[in-house]
Amino acid sequence: MIVPVYGNWEDTLECLKALELQSNTGFQILIADDGSPVPPPPEIHELKRTRYFRAENVGFGRNCNRAASKAIAEGATHLLFLNSDTKVGPDFMDRLLSRITELPDAILSPVTYWASDPGRIWSSGGKATLLTPFIRSRKHFDAVTEVEVVTGCAILVPTSAWRMLGGFDANYSMYFEDFDLALRAKGKGIRIFVVPDRELNVLHRVSGSFRGTRVWTKHYLMLTSTLIFIRTHSRGLRKALGLMLAGAHLAVTALVSLPELPRPKLLWTALVQGFSKQLR
Repeated sequence: MIVPVYGNWEDTLECLKALELQSNTGFQILIADDGSPVPPPPEIHELKRTRYFRAENVGFGRNCNRAASKAIAEGATHLLFLNSDTKVGPDFMDRLLSRITELPDAILSPVTYWASDPGRIWSSGGKATLLTPFIRSRKHFDAVTEVEVVTGCAILVPTSAWRMLGGFDANYSMYFEDFDLALRAKGKGIRIFVVPDRELNVLHRVSGSFRGTRVWTKHYLMLTSTLIFIRTHSRGLRKALGLMLAGAHLAVTALVSLPELPRPKLLWTALVQGFSKQLR
C-alpha cells in the first residue's frame, strides 16, 4: 500500500491509524512523502505496519512512481494507492485481498464517499466520455462492474500491469493520471473493475493537501492536466469540443475564484499560460 503525502499530517495520521487496525495484516504500508514543507509528527514513525521515506518534491504522479519502484523492488505483487486524506473500515484489506484472489490481473477500485456525508458518493468511476475531465462520475453500482476509468483516490494495480504501463504518466503532476492510466490499460487489454463492496467503502476528505493558501495551485494543476488529458485521449470533433469546454472552465474558474484568492493577477497569468502551453 502506497500512501502519497504532501503535508496534511493530521488527516494522514488518522488514515494510517485506521490501516493499523485492519483485521487482515497481509500487506505493508509505504508512506511516500513528496517533500512536505513540514516534517511528520513523531507518531508516524511509531506505527507498526508503516515505513516512511521522504524525497524531493516532484508532484503526485512521479512521487507515486518513485514509491512503486521501491515496493516492486521489495517483492510487491500488487500496488494499492490510497490518498492520505481518506479513511477505511477495519475489514477493508481483508475484503480487498479476497477480490484480488478473484481478479488477480485486473485493476480494481472501490467506491469513494464524502467523509462529511458518508451516504453520498464522491467518485465511482465509469465510462470515459467527453465530460469525463469535467464531471465526476457518481454512479451507484450494485455489483462488481467493468469500467473504463476509475479514481486514483483508491486504486489497486497488479505489478505486472504497472510494469506494462510504465506507471503514471509523469506529464500529469496532479489530476487525471488515474484516468489516463486506466485508458492506457484498456488499450493493452487490462481489465478495470469497480468493486462496490460495503467493506471497501472509502471516505474522502477531499483535497486535504490544498487547504489554505495553495488553492490557486489546485486550479492551475487541474486546468493543465485537463488539457493534457484531452490532447492525449481525444481526436477530431471530440477534441475540439473538449478544448472549448476547457476554455469555458477557465473562464468560470477566473470569475468565481479570483475574488477569494490572494494575488489574483498571478493566478490568472498562471492559468492562461498553462492553457496556452497545453494547446501547443
